[in-house]
Amino acid sequence: MNLENNDELEQFKNYMHERFDELERDSRGTAWDFVGLSVSLDYLASLTKIKVKTKEKVRWQSGREYFTLFINNFFPGAYSQFTYRNGSNDLPEQMYCILRCGLAHAFSLYGEPGGHGRTGSIMIGHGEGNLIPAQKAPPRDDSVILNFIPFINDVRTALDSLIEAARSDSQLKDRMLKRIRAKPPLQLILE
Repeated sequence: MNLENNDELEQFKNYMHERFDELERDSRGTAWDFVGLSVSLDYLASLTKIKVKTKEKVRWQSGREYFTLFINNFFPGAYSQFTYRNGSNDLPEQMYCILRCGLAHAFSLYGEPGGHGRTGSIMIGHGEGNLIPAQKAPPRDDSVILNFIPFINDVRTALDSLIEAARSDSQLKDRMLKRIRAKPPLQLILE
């Protein structure tokens, strides 16, 4: 076991927890809280991206692939098991389309035109509880409400689960550290 690599993982984990603490402390009850959290979630998910073989070529996983796998593998099971009232069981994909592609990349809660994101499939708020099916008619289709504090706590849980997985999977650890060193988040620099 390379203690130095585990120290770097611990340093990264502590750094990210400090950022989540800042987001929570500085929360003003606006959409900006979710923008910062969505960007952080996208970064964490990107650390798990791998090359996959399809037919005759090897390619990197698409954002949709690695993001939804990250949600399914590292978030509490309620996310992958959530079923909308319309019967859809695709919350991880909706999180990709609405939070990552919509909010983090386009500053909107609308999914990409022609994509798989359903406008109104995710509503954001600052109440209590999480993964709450909307009680009132959503803008379109069925909807789930993600409230900031429970959601940021679930992102913290996902970070901890990711770090634990990396401690026992040397390939994941190496990929993560290579990515963190190449593109450190904001002011974190691992030497």
